[in-house]
Amino acid sequence: MNPEVAKILMCGRYSLTKPIKTLKEHFQAIAVEMDHDRRYNIAPSQSVPIVLTGNEGRELHAMRWGLIPSWAKDAAIGNRLINARAETVHEKPSFRSSLKKKRCLVPADGFYEWQAREQGKFPQYIRMRSGELFAFAGLWSEWDSGQEIMQTFTIITTAANRDIEPIHHRMPVILMPTDYDRWLSPSSEEYQSLLKPLKEGLLDHYEITKTVNSPKNDSEECILPFKHT
Repeated sequence: MNPEVAKILMCGRYSLTKPIKTLKEHFQAIAVEMDHDRRYNIAPSQSVPIVLTGNEGRELHAMRWGLIPSWAKDAAIGNRLINARAETVHEKPSFRSSLKKKRCLVPADGFYEWQAREQGKFPQYIRMRSGELFAFAGLWSEWDSGQEIMQTFTIITTAANRDIEPIHHRMPVILMPTDYDRWLSPSSEEYQSLLKPLKEGLLDHYEITKTVNSPKNDSEECILPFKHT
């Protein structure tokens, strides 16, 4: 996906710098045939850890960001489905089936948004004030290309809370640990009440350098504060 397109969407970039051991402990999950390095600039079409309910309970799997519905004729549709709007996710053909049967958690420790000003767009890094891991509400799907089975996911977004409104009018749906089971359980209808903005006061943000603008850059430099002169 063109990085300029990713900047328009919310959420279009995020970070996951914690090691697999920390992910397993936080999500009480087992890792299924996957590796994970510190990631400071995750972009659409890349494979990253997600959490779903498997035969052994919660499982960590590597999946490609950009949902390809099982009925799709072309994998390219995934480039347009990196986000699903909470307000309409239940009625969109691309997401309806996954919403009922394939909900997932998308581990993260921060995400990015570009604040529009008269001088241009300036990247901001957004994270929990506590610095802890958290999860986006996500959906996943399996698609048979004829040569392989591709597993892909999307991140659900909602209206921004007051913490994020000065930066962007939307934000990803962020789930607290006490919400994980309700979101993952396919038999639970309570998930609808979770598709809302995060409670105010839990997030922090600061301006960063434009290193993050390119998805080719994936180092700690992406989250360094911008120093005004």
